[in-house]
Amino acid sequence: MTPISWETPEWHPSIDSTNLEAARDPRPGRVVVADHQSAGLGRRGRSWTAPPDTSVAITVVLPAPEPGLIGWVPLVAGLAVAEALEQSPYAVRAVLKWPNDVLVREGGHGGTGQPAGEAWGKVCGVLAQALPGSPAGPVVIVGAGINIDQTRDQLSVPTAISWRLARGGGAPLPDGAREQVVTDYLARLSDLMSALVSDPGRVRAAYRQRCATLGQQVAVHLPGGGTSDGTAVAVDDSGALVVERAGARIVHVAGDVVHVRPAG
Repeated sequence: MTPISWETPEWHPSIDSTNLEAARDPRPGRVVVADHQSAGLGRRGRSWTAPPDTSVAITVVLPAPEPGLIGWVPLVAGLAVAEALEQSPYAVRAVLKWPNDVLVREGGHGGTGQPAGEAWGKVCGVLAQALPGSPAGPVVIVGAGINIDQTRDQLSVPTAISWRLARGGGAPLPDGAREQVVTDYLARLSDLMSALVSDPGRVRAAYRQRCATLGQQVAVHLPGGGTSDGTAVAVDDSGALVVERAGARIVHVAGDVVHVRPAG
């Protein structure tokens, strides 16, 4: 797979949903960006909301990789966001929570090695939707919503955080920061998707190294209301999470998981 040639991003001050807009004409390479969504989508039918002009939503249309790799598409998108945030002139350290969250810590001072706050918070979520029968052939629509400039009282849940807060919570991000992170994200995503096809082992290793879920005691919340507790020991070659308990290993596919929470 050659690096993706992105179309010029279609930038909207406000839109219902960047994923819905991309699905209306799912051309490979299409990029839809918005500063605000009135009907943003999250995993498993949940909504994604943020006050106007405090976040950025980015949706791209990707050619679908082979079936054995498609579970890695949202994981790779999260990795691309994390790398874009760390490589920014306004860098913050970022880690990944399986399957679709990018986490940063509040109270840093810039850079990737600075002291940071106690807890990791969600700065970005990823939603991937496969369209096997699009006019252009099998594609995957991948949306990423990044919290940019929210103050603490503008965030919808206590576990969320913004890039601004991770930088120390003072002034908003400088002009051009959100445009640059979109550019950097698209560059990283193109490179990583190409590498996923040509050298999947390298991409899997990069994700696993940055995945903060691994090694943690977790409770995997299932659609039927139950949970599967244990130690997250691996992300397997299909992109599924492997949880070990009492010597047994259970494989959890992202589409069959509601939440992954710390156990206890």
